[in-house]
Amino acid sequence: SFDVKLEALGYRAPALVAAALAQALGPSPQSLQVADLGCGTGLVGPLIKPWAARLVGCDLSVGMLRRARLRQVYDALYKVELVHFLDTQPAAFDLLVSADTLCYFGKLERVFAGVWNALRPGGWFIFTVEALPDDAPEEHRLHSRGRYAHTRRYLKRLAATQGLRAQALQPEVLRHEAGLPVQGWLATLHRPA
Repeated sequence: SFDVKLEALGYRAPALVAAALAQALGPSPQSLQVADLGCGTGLVGPLIKPWAARLVGCDLSVGMLRRARLRQVYDALYKVELVHFLDTQPAAFDLLVSADTLCYFGKLERVFAGVWNALRPGGWFIFTVEALPDDAPEEHRLHSRGRYAHTRRYLKRLAATQGLRAQALQPEVLRHEAGLPVQGWLATLHRPA
């Protein structure tokens, strides 16, 4: 029922990530080593597979990974925590994507450090997070719905600290809840060659 519930919410994060990927890299070369971070039931997988020579996913939920496996687009799926996965994959990937997973993290410093570790020079990191206005006094905030929102200035600072270039960091509606749009950021970051 998870995918059905997301569809009812007008869930757009997977399509937004795929569109950002097409914008950044152009036609799909089927040559990249790709990881889907927090892959869930694998909604992003079929959309990004055309760019991947090898596509892997990681998630904490066995049930989600079972559903992702049924899509038959992942070359490997790992039940592992996201930061640990990144920390144990030095220079393994040309592309890291994460659709609606980083909203379960408050501080993102360790995530960004892990991304730098796992990305090859010239690699890309494309993700969505829920948006907190930049005039908010804090850089991230836990909302009553159990997810974190982050400011754009925080994401830019983390990218700069890790040496990642923000190619794009744009506002998007990620889905609807209780009839209201959930605002988010769609980020395209690049690790210089």
